[in-house]
Order: sequence, then C-alpha cells, then structure tokens
Amino acid sequence: MIKRTFDILLTVTGLVFLAPALIVTSLLVRLKIGSPVLFTQDRPGLNGKPFRIYKFRTMTDEKGPDG
Repeated sequence: MIKRTFDILLTVTGLVFLAPALIVTSLLVRLKIGSPVLFTQDRPGLNGKPFRIYKFRTMTDEKGPDG
C-alpha cells in the first residue's frame, strides 16, 4: 500500500513538471510533421502478452533525391 501511494505521488509530480515540455513537443510535432502526434504500436511484453506503446512521431514519409 505504501509503495503504491509513493508510485502514484511520484508519477503525478513528474507529470506536473514534464507537462510543459510534453505540450511543446506535441505542438512542434503537429506543426512540422502533422497529425497524428502520437505513434502507437502493439508489442509483445512479458510472457508474450501484448501491450500498446505510445511515442511521439519522429519519422515522415518524405524521400530524398536518392530514394
């Protein structure tokens, strides 16, 4: 019970401090790459149980002159 409370308090505190950086990052991704801002993918986890991962998009479909 104490560990769970500590984990929740630490997570909420971290989100409060990281929120401005996350907002700026999402705005930059939206302006430079477009939407959706987040990339989602199902991946295998512990014992093969799938879980969904969320990441900011960083790749585009653009190709250079060499292909």
